[in-house]
Amino acid sequence: MEDSGKQIEEYTGDLVFTYNKDYDALRRLWDEVFDDPEEFADYYFDNVCKKNKVLSAYVNGNLIGMIHMNPYKMRFDGVEKNSYYVVGVAVSLPMREKGVMKAMMERVLLDASNEGVEFVFLMPALEDYYNNLDFKKVYNTKTMDFTIVEPEEFERDVSDCYASLMLCTKHIRDLSDEEIDAVADIINQKLATNYKVFCERNKEYLLDMIKEHKCQCGDVCFVTEHMMSEVEDEAEDMDIVGLFSYGIEDDTMYVEKFEPFVDNAMALMISVLRLATELSCSRCIITVAEKDVDGYEHILNGIELDVTDGKGIMVRILADNQEKYLEVMKDNTFIDEIV
Repeated sequence: MEDSGKQIEEYTGDLVFTYNKDYDALRRLWDEVFDDPEEFADYYFDNVCKKNKVLSAYVNGNLIGMIHMNPYKMRFDGVEKNSYYVVGVAVSLPMREKGVMKAMMERVLLDASNEGVEFVFLMPALEDYYNNLDFKKVYNTKTMDFTIVEPEEFERDVSDCYASLMLCTKHIRDLSDEEIDAVADIINQKLATNYKVFCERNKEYLLDMIKEHKCQCGDVCFVTEHMMSEVEDEAEDMDIVGLFSYGIEDDTMYVEKFEPFVDNAMALMISVLRLATELSCSRCIITVAEKDVDGYEHILNGIELDVTDGKGIMVRILADNQEKYLEVMKDNTFIDEIV
């Protein structure tokens, strides 16, 4: 990929584009360009790649570039819209810095627009490059890296409102299909109270999340709360307070989806720490929305945190009236780590 700040070159050779998939060639290029664990690449090509669109670029019959367009249904200001998450943007090493990537991107954006897609989104490896292609940043993230404390020590500082809170961390894999559908509906409702733009959850979305994190030695969990009733040992109605997904490498838990609902960040953080302790992890790295960092730092008061910039999400508006779309998306978008 072109270095930050460099003028993007125009490709002057002959490129042949196709959406027909040569899985073996695509996998070889993926392994050449990306440093992904084999288990994740196997998951991606066995599951995601079978359902997405891939623009392949050939020169003299050889695959030299690709862009993967993973379809998602988005909720945009209360309206369902089809969109693509752009991933796997790759050019073979000998063909880099020749304008191939720009030519591929212009083609997929034109094709998506002709389909009636109004915007696409991606997680930028190099933000300046995509700025040059008229992508706009709409969702900023941070990563919080810290050593895990014992949950009992952490909970001593929990406010009185959580004194009677009973939390239950459940794995989505243990639910029936009907229960998964119900959980997806609840998550959509709760996200809609805080955001105007997000990926719609459904059973397939959640099951794909499970497959993705299973290959990372992790899983997907949701957390419910039970407030104790006046009758001893009885609990009132439970409510979902949030969802998180995680992977584990060595002794570190990587939390990629941290979705607290309606002022339940404390409860969700407690649940993450409890599970990490049960799994013998000594370190936790959580990706969160930038606007929420101050609140999380307050929750983790007393714990030494290393907070760094994440990649966030950029969008390219393909519809007319770009400013109108960006106005809706600015500070109202929630798109967490997805594939």
